[in-house]
Amino acid sequence: MEITRVRLRFLTHPHVCGIILPIHLCQKLQLRPRQKITVMLGKKEVVATVLQDRRNPDSTIVKVTSLLRSELGIPHGGLINLKREGEVLRLGPAIGIVTTGIRRDPRQPIGPRTSFFHKLLLAQEGKGVFYYIFSPHDVDWHNHTVSAWFLRKSSKGGYVWRRLTTAMPDVVYDRIPSRSAEKHEAVQEFKYKLANYPHLPVFNQGFFNKWSVHQLLYPNPDVNEHIPETYTAPSLQTVRNLLRKYPIVYLKPKNGSLGYGIVKVVKQPGKGYEASYHTGNGNVKRHFTKLASLYQHVFRTRRIRNYLAQQGIPLMTFHGRPFDFRVHLHKNQLNEWVVSCTAAKVAGSGSVTTHVRTGGTVIPGDELLSHLFGRQKAIVTERIKEASIRLATAIEQAKGTDLGELGLDMGIDTRGHVWMFEANSKPGRSIFKHARLKHADQESRKLLVDYSCYLANF
Repeated sequence: MEITRVRLRFLTHPHVCGIILPIHLCQKLQLRPRQKITVMLGKKEVVATVLQDRRNPDSTIVKVTSLLRSELGIPHGGLINLKREGEVLRLGPAIGIVTTGIRRDPRQPIGPRTSFFHKLLLAQEGKGVFYYIFSPHDVDWHNHTVSAWFLRKSSKGGYVWRRLTTAMPDVVYDRIPSRSAEKHEAVQEFKYKLANYPHLPVFNQGFFNKWSVHQLLYPNPDVNEHIPETYTAPSLQTVRNLLRKYPIVYLKPKNGSLGYGIVKVVKQPGKGYEASYHTGNGNVKRHFTKLASLYQHVFRTRRIRNYLAQQGIPLMTFHGRPFDFRVHLHKNQLNEWVVSCTAAKVAGSGSVTTHVRTGGTVIPGDELLSHLFGRQKAIVTERIKEASIRLATAIEQAKGTDLGELGLDMGIDTRGHVWMFEANSKPGRSIFKHARLKHADQESRKLLVDYSCYLANF
């Protein structure tokens, strides 16, 4: 049955577990006065009595009694969606974001990441959802409830955080912040119980490993043209063989992020080899006459089994500096992949990567493409978008899990071919700090809500 958006209000009536609907809504939902129906919020359900509001027959206001509110754990009133599914009347959807590091401090409930989650929850505006944040410790599995943080409008203007007990959500968005946090016993136990919880979709679970993503995509004829040649635990001979084919080879940690630990190896004919990398003190370049010496230097403090060797791509340049793109993709309410943002990252002087922390600069992708390609910009933009959506589709199908967002690091070589260097299941949002990408930031956050509604069948 179709979804109806209503205004939810609460009625003080301690003795009746009831829901009061205007006459036109009773007719639309095929409900009779005094009928008993199961009302459901998230994973909690209560049998309630249907009552008609005869005073306001055309109203869009739905009222629930205090007893029903308490039994279901309805956190607040306001705009919400109503849907009948067989003998069940659903309120919601309830969307829960799971993370760690939650405190009881109402000013900063998620510590230094509070502003990040504040922005995420702002996307609920006008969507008619119950949107909240909780940690693995906050779940009462027996009662199907969670103790969660909600972002609510303050009577004085602005927003305040409120901690409320509510129903286990219809859908969970995984924002466990790091691989180390994933390994905590409480997180592991939570994920095990979640996997065995009936009909509770979870999206963007876990982190990607560069090698496992490569193994998924390289054999796939639909997308392997975009995947650089890559090897795991590279021996000296593997690096040598790659350098015979390509003038540049990258050595990358399998589980790295933000460009940490990446080494760029350049073959200099007749002169030897150059290794470039970033340390806490800045960008470093070292020259070696023999590849074996370079290899020993790189893996003196790094474990070979934790590294990949990858074909270096001669990237196009902007003002003499190489650049790539962070393409942020989302699933929408129709379960289709869409590109919410394309940001160009231009490498800093002497930097191995385009990451901002090593001196890189973020520029809106369409601005850089306009500068470089002029009238051909639309063609190049479409090529990047089409490749990104094909890659996102291939990753999700190969993984066999629900993905609602992806951050792909893409590049264009000097011949105009599109490549993918990395896929991120928990993409950072630093690109959205750019003043001209604010709208893309808002769009991206709204799409997270839209996809959650799709998974919740709302």
